[in-house]
Amino acid sequence: MPLNPHHISFATKSWNPICRDAQNHYVSTIHIDILHGDDQEIIGEAQVYEVRMDHIINDDEWSLFDIFDGHSTELGNLYEELFVDDELIPAVEDELLGYENIVLIKSIILKPEYRGHSLGGILALAIAERFGEQDIVALKPWPMNPDGPDNPAGVWDLPRLTETAQKNIAKKLVKSYMSAGFKHLFKGSTHLFLTHFRHPTSTQLIDVRDECHEAHD
Repeated sequence: MPLNPHHISFATKSWNPICRDAQNHYVSTIHIDILHGDDQEIIGEAQVYEVRMDHIINDDEWSLFDIFDGHSTELGNLYEELFVDDELIPAVEDELLGYENIVLIKSIILKPEYRGHSLGGILALAIAERFGEQDIVALKPWPMNPDGPDNPAGVWDLPRLTETAQKNIAKKLVKSYMSAGFKHLFKGSTHLFLTHFRHPTSTQLIDVRDECHEAHD
C-alpha cells in the first residue's frame, strides 16, 4: 500500500501520571498512535516509558533500581546496562554533557500492509524528537512476539518467527535504527541509544530517502 513518510504524524496518549506514592509512579507510560494521510488513518502504534529523573532527584525515598525494576522487566534490564549502584556507568557518562530524563521506546508496530518500507529508524527518531534533547532515549532492536504483552488479544497481525528469523530481523532493525543516529554506547549492550540529537532530523532522513529512491527510478 502506498505510504508517504511526509504524511505520517503521531497522536500521543499518556497514562500513569507522575505522583510519589509508589516507585513505579515515577514512570510515565505513553501510547502513541501512528497516523497517515489527510484522514489520519491509524496505521500503527508505539509504546514508550519515560522515567522522570527530574522528579526522582528531589525525592530520596526510592532507589533508582527500585523504580526501574519495580516498573517492568524492560526497564529493569535497561537499568542493568546504564547504572551501577544508582550511578551512570563511565561509558555512558562520558557520552553525555549531562542528561535529564530516560526514555525507553518499548515497541513500534505497523499494520502488515504498511511494513517493509524501511521506516523503523525514521519512526524511532521521530518519536525520540518528541522528548527533550537532553533525554537519553533507548530501544532494544528485537521483533515483537504475537503472544507478547504488547499485543493483547492478538490485536496486531504478527508473524510467528523462528529464532533464526528473529535474529535476522533484529540485524535489519539495528541497521535501520543506527542509520537514524541510535548507537551502542558500550560493548555488549543489547540496547541502542540516542543522545543529544547529534544527527539529522527525521524530516531530513525522509528527504534523503526520497532522493535515493528518485535516483534509482
